[in-house]
Amino acid sequence: MATRAELVVAPKEGRLAFELGEGTGDCPYSPGDPLRAAWLRGFAAAREERAAADGEG
Repeated sequence: MATRAELVVAPKEGRLAFELGEGTGDCPYSPGDPLRAAWLRGFAAAREERAAADGEG
């Protein structure tokens, strides 16, 4: 079970991964892990923000 602190940090790690040019395959958490979902949400949010800033959406 993931702690609340881990669920806060994982999306931040996902955002950072996007900013560093990593892909979703670089997620350190295994499928089915709630931390993977949180990491991917952070990654997706950063990607959407970048697309909006670039005028793509």
